[in-house]
Amino acid sequence: MRIAVDAMGGDHAPDEIVRGALLYRDSGGVADIILVGREEVVRAALGTAPRPGITVVDARDVVEMHEHPSSELRRRTDTSIGVATELVKRGAADAVVSAGNTGATMASAVLILKRIPGIDRPALCGMLPTVKGTPACLIDAGATMDAEAHNLLQYAQMASRFMERVHGVARPTVGLMSVGEESGKGGRLQHEAHALLSGAADITFFGNIEGRDPLRGTTDIVVCDGFTGNVLAKGMEGVVDVFRDGIRNDIFGGVLGKIAYVIALGGVRKLRGRLDYDEYVSAPLLGVGGVSVVTHGRARANMLRHAIKVAERSVSQGLIGAIQAGQKAGQGAGPGATA
Repeated sequence: MRIAVDAMGGDHAPDEIVRGALLYRDSGGVADIILVGREEVVRAALGTAPRPGITVVDARDVVEMHEHPSSELRRRTDTSIGVATELVKRGAADAVVSAGNTGATMASAVLILKRIPGIDRPALCGMLPTVKGTPACLIDAGATMDAEAHNLLQYAQMASRFMERVHGVARPTVGLMSVGEESGKGGRLQHEAHALLSGAADITFFGNIEGRDPLRGTTDIVVCDGFTGNVLAKGMEGVVDVFRDGIRNDIFGGVLGKIAYVIALGGVRKLRGRLDYDEYVSAPLLGVGGVSVVTHGRARANMLRHAIKVAERSVSQGLIGAIQAGQKAGQGAGPGATA
């Protein structure tokens, strides 16, 4: 297996991206890594020691965070994310991972890998920690701001295949994000989506869920439009940051706090693991004809390692084939199911 990594993408590229690739390999990762970016700076970050399983492909250009992704990708053919995605299209890589411009990563996937037949709009499949100890899938986490009801049905179908194949969840439950549990709650989008989800035979629909439910693990999958999903995910990141700061400064700050920290060390480590979202923020873009994983722009080495691991599992478990097969099987199953 070969995974192309956009070595120039992200706030801390290329050093932290290269470190993440090395960390992935050192921690037992089975895929070979292709680092795509300006060769001289990538090799400088790699150092002079031999790096088995890691190669470098030169790409001279970068889509910066402030640039319009689609127009820049069409105009410039030598961007690191474009070249990395092209490797997947040509079969030289099995997946692509980037912490760079999210719009550019998604645009590259759509323009180069194309949509899976039957999918109108791809969606980002993010993960959320839950009190049950198993993660829940949030879809769409920010790919499409203005979704229609049949898009939400497609999201639920794709996320179900993702949870089955990548996370080993049999018959994952699907919850529709709304402002109340009753089926009549929400706006037009929620009403129409509820009707479609209720009638879909290839998903296990739980019903409406509310904002408190995702972290409770009420359902395995949380379905919503990209605007709602992105606000929800980033709001939760902010809450986690508040808790981290409070624990560090308010509870364990000062001399007595340091003594208390030593006494409570075991519990603190468990809580720190719960509040560590490094392994949750890497989102595969579902609905395109190849594995494309987007991770946080501020990713450091450990977060990038997790992103590569998500790509590895997606490839090894045949995620794209499962989504393609599901869409073929579902054609004509209901209004808008594969429109």
